[in-house]
Amino acid sequence: MEHTFAAQYLRVSTERQEYSLDCQRAGIETYAQQHNLTVCRTYVDEAKSGLEIKRRQGLSQLLQDVLGGNCQFKSILVYDVSRWGRFQDPDEAAHYEFLCKTAGVRVHYCAEHFGNDTYLPNVVLKALKRVMAGEYSRELSDKVFAALIRLARDGYRAGGYAGYGLRRMLLSVDKTPKGQLLPGERKNVTNERVTLAPGPANEIYWVREIYRMFINEHMALQHIADSLNNLGVPGLHGRKWTRNMVGGILRNPKYEGTLRYNTTTQKLNSRNRKNAETEWIVVPGAYEPIVAPATFEMAQQEFRNRPYNWSNDQVVEALRSILKKSGRLTPRLIRDQPNALCPEGYRRRFGSLTRAYELAGYASPHKRIVSHKNQIRKLRRDLMDSLVKSFPGEVFIQARGPKPNRRDCLRLKNSTRVTVRTCRRKKTKYKGPTWVLPPSCEKRLITLLVCVNPDNTEPELMFVLPPIANRCPVSFSEDHSWLKCGMRIEDLSEFCRAAEDIARRGMRPLLGGRKPKGWMSEDSHAAMVAALRMRAAAKRSLS
Repeated sequence: MEHTFAAQYLRVSTERQEYSLDCQRAGIETYAQQHNLTVCRTYVDEAKSGLEIKRRQGLSQLLQDVLGGNCQFKSILVYDVSRWGRFQDPDEAAHYEFLCKTAGVRVHYCAEHFGNDTYLPNVVLKALKRVMAGEYSRELSDKVFAALIRLARDGYRAGGYAGYGLRRMLLSVDKTPKGQLLPGERKNVTNERVTLAPGPANEIYWVREIYRMFINEHMALQHIADSLNNLGVPGLHGRKWTRNMVGGILRNPKYEGTLRYNTTTQKLNSRNRKNAETEWIVVPGAYEPIVAPATFEMAQQEFRNRPYNWSNDQVVEALRSILKKSGRLTPRLIRDQPNALCPEGYRRRFGSLTRAYELAGYASPHKRIVSHKNQIRKLRRDLMDSLVKSFPGEVFIQARGPKPNRRDCLRLKNSTRVTVRTCRRKKTKYKGPTWVLPPSCEKRLITLLVCVNPDNTEPELMFVLPPIANRCPVSFSEDHSWLKCGMRIEDLSEFCRAAEDIARRGMRPLLGGRKPKGWMSEDSHAAMVAALRMRAAAKRSLS
């Protein structure tokens, strides 16, 4: 009898799984021999939970091959329904099986007593098995969580890393220390327990030093981390210190000997969420402390006194005090104020500094500037859309990023690219109409220069010019020399003709603008780099 090719899917959630990979292979092999099937491909998910498909590369690759039509097998052999997955929604397991079925590949459960057909008892039994597979995970999760809660209430460690300055200690049944657990090691006997003990003396010293720098010297978390890195102090597992590592040492009560558990919940691979304080399990004196409880409480009070932990009313009141003292509000004044929230903190809280100024009762002139910039950006976008509509099939918008931004340009049918640059009107006392060209380094793109009216609502003058590369803003009027190098257009209908004419000329880019501080030409920069390389080579040869 002719054999049919099939693929097998194997999955175990842990290394101590009851149904090992070898057991599943043996069961699938027996089923394949009985049904004249030849296994030609194997997909494996080892040590992967069956609650979701996100981290299961084996099942994802299997579905991709089946739906892509690049597979030679017509059957998928799975040991039982639970190996396919313990999805909390049974319809999800049925959905993946249905996708395979519609592609002409059927799923067979080798250790189940029902057939893979549409016979009503088999359909009902398969659906019941899917529900039972998901329910098994829910019941197991509840049992494990209840056991961990009992351990935590008795003052024992329920899992996780010990942390910097601490080590995991294995205890016997009578609470006698049996030895230290190294990273990755676990207890062997179920009635053994794990607690935390002080680690090496040098780590304990630096933990206490972190508390001293934070409480006595009022150093920021990042400054403490930088100081430790500059001193060459290795962090946890030899890594460099970060502000989060320092904050974890200062905030975790295990350093004062208190066990705190069930502060967060993440059951059945759900999103991690914080629990209410009434659900926390707090056991004082569970561990041998590294810092005194009074020192730990002083650190928590220092956190509460820091500006980033103030309420919105408190940070706004700090702005009012600066306004009362200086008569205005600027980012520099806020940054120079001791014990105040930084400007970035106000932006994160209120969305913008302008909004924070309004809450403090200050009308910032920056608000008018931002409003003008938004008007000009909208005018530029509307102008580009109008050009696309005026020349259908000839002018396109070429995006230069995932979202619409100021770097987007226009592309003509003949591959000519044009950048649109809008210039705001500048108020002057002695000259006529003057505009400001913002900085840009577009040396290759033809420029559509748009000079807006005083209200920033519509274009007043439009020019098609060669590429312009100005590193700093440039103020210009109608008689500027740059404008004589291009063509003035009175209407958008002249745009394509003018752009093609400028492209045909092939003129060099217009360079201008005041050189910024520290600026050097490309030749000077190349010469400086070459000199530095020669000096470094000479030092290496001498050493």
